[in-house]
Amino acid sequence: MISGSVRFLINLESLNGVESIGNLTKHRTAPVVLKTSTGYLVRYVPVISGEALAHAYQASLVDIAKKEGLPVGNLSSQYEFIKFSTDEALKIEGIKEPKDYNDARRFEIEVMLKDIVADVGGFMYAGSAPVRRTSRIKLGYMIPALRGDEIPAQLEAQFHVRFSNKPVKGSQAIFNVEVSSALYTFSFELDEDLIAVPSTVGEKVEGEEELERQKARRIDAAIKALYSLLAGNFGGKRSRFLPSMKLMSLVVTKTDFPFIPEPGHDDNYIKATVMRLEKAKGVLNGNVAKVYVINNEGIEVGEGATVLSSVEDLVIKLKE
Repeated sequence: MISGSVRFLINLESLNGVESIGNLTKHRTAPVVLKTSTGYLVRYVPVISGEALAHAYQASLVDIAKKEGLPVGNLSSQYEFIKFSTDEALKIEGIKEPKDYNDARRFEIEVMLKDIVADVGGFMYAGSAPVRRTSRIKLGYMIPALRGDEIPAQLEAQFHVRFSNKPVKGSQAIFNVEVSSALYTFSFELDEDLIAVPSTVGEKVEGEEELERQKARRIDAAIKALYSLLAGNFGGKRSRFLPSMKLMSLVVTKTDFPFIPEPGHDDNYIKATVMRLEKAKGVLNGNVAKVYVINNEGIEVGEGATVLSSVEDLVIKLKE
């Protein structure tokens, strides 16, 4: 299992808009609970949804899979991640719907062989005999780091005017885009051992041997796709609102047991993760417990972590 917590300093971003109200495009916000010196308070803060991060991850996986000769479905090739959810989608992909519960394993294998995105990112067929595959990549909301009594985040609407040089009525159009600046943090988990492994029960069916042959290449592609997230290539409205973004720090663990690093809300999160990991290895009788760190903040790391200088070095280490 590969898991991580990441901190980005992002200024002037509009990566996750949710709606337009008149001529205002609003940024996504959500409530968080903050512990202060006077107690617990609820604050609404700018956020970037896990769905936005998942879309960027899956789009990257599509590009990598195409280059490496791994299967990508017709809809996924267009970055439309409907993923075998309806009978109409099955017709587009050339997959026969499951007859009943006993046919679920056959259906899941055929879908996985058709599309690596459905293998890694999961899918839910909602027809008369539903079949669900849980995503092997798990992503949380990106939220501002909750540091002490303050949240380092701010929203502000920026005024813009679209202009046409034709002397006609309505040649100027006023619009406002809400942007955010914050020290953001998010967490992720990639259960790479379960890639290319069916989740439905039943006897072995045709196609499982091919999945097993592709497993190593699929895991390699899934790890490479993490690069987009860790390099800050996610979110929308980037054509004119490309944010000023810097990776401040991250901690990533690679284990053979379930483990999630500490969220990046305070400057102790890397050291706390390193200390917890060693204890978890003993409690769960783990054999693999590696921790990789990128530290551009000068915060305390602790002993036992491998400190790297770049995201590229991290991806190379994870692939080993």
